[in-house]
Amino acid sequence: MFVSLVGAMLLAACGDNGDQNRPVDARPVDGALTDAADPDAAQPDAMNPDAAMIDAAMIDAAMIDAGTIDATSIDAVATDANTAPMTSAEITAARGTADGTGLSLPITLATVTYLKPAIGSPTNDPVGFTIQAEQAGPALYVAVDPATLTPAPAVGDVVSFTITGLTTLNGLKVASTISGFSRSGTGVDVNPLVQNLTAATDVVTALGTYESELFDLSGSVSGTFSSSGTGFEQAAIATTGIPTDANYRIRIPTALRSSLDLVTGCSFTLNNVPVYRFNAVAEMPAYVAGDITLSGCPAPTVASAAPPSATQLVVTFSRNVAPGSVMANGSQFTFDNGLTASAATVSGRTVTLTTSAQTGGTAYTVTVANTVTDLQGTALGTPNTATFTGFQVLAVVRINEVNANVTAGTCDMIELRVVSGGTMTGYVLRERDTAILLTFPTFNVATNDLIVVHMNNGATCNPGTAVNETTAPNQQPAATFTRNYDTAYDFYSTDTGLTNTDNVFTLFDNLGNIVDVIFAANAATGTAAVGTENAAATAIDAWGIVGMAGADPAGGYIDDTFRANAVLDLDDPASALYTGTSLQRIDNTDDNDAADWSTGAGPANTWGALNAGQTPF
Repeated sequence: MFVSLVGAMLLAACGDNGDQNRPVDARPVDGALTDAADPDAAQPDAMNPDAAMIDAAMIDAAMIDAGTIDATSIDAVATDANTAPMTSAEITAARGTADGTGLSLPITLATVTYLKPAIGSPTNDPVGFTIQAEQAGPALYVAVDPATLTPAPAVGDVVSFTITGLTTLNGLKVASTISGFSRSGTGVDVNPLVQNLTAATDVVTALGTYESELFDLSGSVSGTFSSSGTGFEQAAIATTGIPTDANYRIRIPTALRSSLDLVTGCSFTLNNVPVYRFNAVAEMPAYVAGDITLSGCPAPTVASAAPPSATQLVVTFSRNVAPGSVMANGSQFTFDNGLTASAATVSGRTVTLTTSAQTGGTAYTVTVANTVTDLQGTALGTPNTATFTGFQVLAVVRINEVNANVTAGTCDMIELRVVSGGTMTGYVLRERDTAILLTFPTFNVATNDLIVVHMNNGATCNPGTAVNETTAPNQQPAATFTRNYDTAYDFYSTDTGLTNTDNVFTLFDNLGNIVDVIFAANAATGTAAVGTENAAATAIDAWGIVGMAGADPAGGYIDDTFRANAVLDLDDPASALYTGTSLQRIDNTDDNDAADWSTGAGPANTWGALNAGQTPF
């Protein structure tokens, strides 16, 4: 465009006005022309089209700044210092307007800086895009799916629209509805809008002045990852500017964190992403792989080893293993007691070995060579060994009875029933998505055995100071240990008590496979905790259908949908005593749904005995 404009101006300057015989040098001039004897000699600058007409008169003053580019070249307008403050003022006005609908707030020539993908809950993580005009902000999140707009916005687009609805989502100001969307330009470089926040000290304390603004940041993961809404996890981070603050966090989809193997101690850089928030917490996000770069993580170590059969061993590492670092013949894995490996295959954090025949019940130690590395090529650290017991048949066990509302003594309990005998060594009983209630020690059971797990181990719930029974149900008789049941193995958990609002109770075997699961809630409608929803999703993804309707509901087990598929009355008032009522399986079948369980006010507890409707296997 510039070349064609200059050409047109030169034609006009050269007399394209109907008088083709007028020489250029004869055009009247002012000032020095009257003093010079030779106009051509005296006024080369004044009469030179390059100097006088293009630079001074036409391009700088009239055509480029004032007329041509400011008026017609939208890309330049969007980044022009004269228009950006106007756009920023409109964004500021929108951010300062009370939430509501029926609004009419113009946004003119804003740059689209990021498209947030559809990950997680549509309610808490709506799909949308961010807009900004100046590096120092402000910015705004528009919770409108770009795919519903015409044309669909992309990063670098210059857009205008009217905000018709505003809301505040967990502290984040959001344009919830818009009208009159239009695109005036594309391809604007958003990098000039990016702030590097690595050394910033006020991201948390001045979070409102940063939210939705585009940033880069380098730091390290300083905390442990935990759930952060459906499909997301978060952990505390440390940067040069903010080395310690529990409200400074990285937030990342669970699937992306797993694929990257991002763990505590990893160093990372976030690239061109908008500041997110959850109330007072600054959540610095990465939504897709291009948003984050890892620059160093802790060395992988051996976490555990367990045999799924008499000729197989699964070795689990603390980090994902690089497949190319593991030799197919298994020679990097050595054992004591004469065991050998002949083959190895990698899957994520596990390596499955083919071994010579294991002797059931024999203790073995596996040692792994440091030539095994993680995905970044970091060599195996220590511990590089794990002990395991030679393969024994795994027990099949069901959750059989639950009381999560014992308020007198807070001695909540869970009973397990053995469907078929075997080992329970290393089995894990858990509530919600992270709370481990009990990890079983070396422990073998027989078909029809019962196991009662008591919560809140201490003087009130365990007045006889019983220890876990691993050899017989009456190993520590109830006559001495008054909370024990002589017809069941008794185990004591240090967990202070079960959550009785909404919960998922899951039993895992020693390989991390789900053995049994129950969804439970205190009422048929209402919200559900994120940890509950995550545990429900894990159960469905890894195990099978738990839905009452025989199929998983669209959108997952969230809030009302979770509760509609849960065993109800988790907080039955009649269960307030440990001798009161409880939730119970009603027969020997297991259809993986709430219909397997008692409904309404639970029947009187049957700890250490079969429930009504059950018979021995």
